[in-house]
Amino acid sequence: MGVGVWEPGDKAENNEVDAILLARLIKFARLVGDTVTSAALREHQLESAHWLMTLEADTWALANDLASKDLVRLIRFFTLLEAQISGWDAGKRSPVIALVKLLQARNEFDPALRKWIKANTDNRYLPYGSVL
Repeated sequence: MGVGVWEPGDKAENNEVDAILLARLIKFARLVGDTVTSAALREHQLESAHWLMTLEADTWALANDLASKDLVRLIRFFTLLEAQISGWDAGKRSPVIALVKLLQARNEFDPALRKWIKANTDNRYLPYGSVL
C-alpha cells in the first residue's frame, strides 16, 4: 500500500470556469425549478463545486457570450443554490452579482428579476454587490 500526498480542496478549485463547466452549469440550471437539492447536485456531478460561489467576479466574464435567457437561468440557479444548500454561501462574492452586471451592461436586467432575487435570498449583497 502506497502513501499519497493529500492536497486540500477540490482539484477544480484552482481552475477558472471554462466553457465545458459553464455548459454543464447551464444544462443543470435549465432543469431547476424553484428547488435545488443535494441529490440533484450529486446526479449532475456538481456536489463538490461549492468553490464556484466565491470566485473573483472577472471569472464570470466568460458568461458574456451566453444568451440573456441563459444568464437569467444561471442567476436564478445560483440564487437558489446559496439559499437552499448548506455550504454554498457566497456573500459579496456571489456569481449572481457578476452575472447581473453582465445583464445590466446589455440593458436587460429587469425589475421583475431583481424582485425575484430579493424574494429568494437572504444574501444582503444580492443583486448588486457591496455598496463600497
